[in-house]
Amino acid sequence: MREGDTPTDERDAIADAFDRTTDPLADHAPTFDDLDVDPFALFFDEVAEPRELTTHTKREYRRAIDQWTAHMHRTGRHPACPNERHVRQFVRYCCDERGNQPDTARTKLHRLDAIYHFWQRDPAFPHPQTYDPFELVLSKLDLTRPPRKDPPRLSVDELATALRALPHIRDRAVVLSQLKLGLRAGEVCNLRLSDVAIDQPDLTEAYPSLGSHPLVANRTDAVCIPSRYERSGNKSGRPRVLPLDGELRTTLVDLLVTRPDTGADEVFYTTSTHNPLDTEDVRRLWADHFQDDYPETETHRAITSHFGRHRFTTHWLVSQDWNRELVQYMRGDRIEGAEVSREAVDSYVHTYYEDIAAPYREEIYEFGLE
Repeated sequence: MREGDTPTDERDAIADAFDRTTDPLADHAPTFDDLDVDPFALFFDEVAEPRELTTHTKREYRRAIDQWTAHMHRTGRHPACPNERHVRQFVRYCCDERGNQPDTARTKLHRLDAIYHFWQRDPAFPHPQTYDPFELVLSKLDLTRPPRKDPPRLSVDELATALRALPHIRDRAVVLSQLKLGLRAGEVCNLRLSDVAIDQPDLTEAYPSLGSHPLVANRTDAVCIPSRYERSGNKSGRPRVLPLDGELRTTLVDLLVTRPDTGADEVFYTTSTHNPLDTEDVRRLWADHFQDDYPETETHRAITSHFGRHRFTTHWLVSQDWNRELVQYMRGDRIEGAEVSREAVDSYVHTYYEDIAAPYREEIYEFGLE
């Protein structure tokens, strides 16, 4: 590289030498502007809908698309025709203006790249197989999350005080589910009525699908968390069934008794529009109720929606000194040596559930909410 040249200058020189361009979609942008067709809608019609993605996953795709299209409109380029610079600018926008962590920006790029791959495969689109600006940026930028501080250590009494202060039964049910079941925010959003087995006649009458998932159909006071292969948007590769203790059971009953008739299968809903929750709603719920009292400090990170899963894991591994394999099962982690085929799922779940059910109910922390 000659003095004063930049990597962009050098790449432009190479492209000129071989009669190529570093912005191969630029000439197609005006044509897309003139078309009365939404290329993102085609992705939903031909890919997302046939795959039966969950409401949560579709919403996350739409969120990424909305933010991307708004960003591209500010640049004056059609959102289906980006170059590498546009994608880099989008990453900076996500991190600097929206306050996203690098790995959140990376997830958005992966969603947008999935759509770009659809365009590349479809012969109607002009997107070349040799050029993918999303993959280029993903390969060049380090979008891993920086080392994180530990969360603050909250006692059961401190958590009980915080739970009692939650003004809405839905908020209490969400936080309690994450604390007592170790659920990720996405798993909370994906939880359906069929996943929750509670033997209560008035609830069964109101919700015929309650507890109908095959993994909990013959159980009571239990909840099923399907794997990512069954429920798009869940992260775990293994399904799991977890017990409901009396405190969480009572809270979920109170929630379902007062739950508006949303017509949706998801258990949790927004209080304003009664739409299913998404991960941003869960993140905001924790931030609104906990971060004023427990902000980030020099030694601890702020409490976020991941706190419940961290507290759950610490309780069983450290406080109760449980076997790591049992904790891995409850978290939905991969267990070394326990390969699970689809045919063996029932046996896998049954074996571990029977091992944990009784001791779990005896040793899970109680907050005195009943």
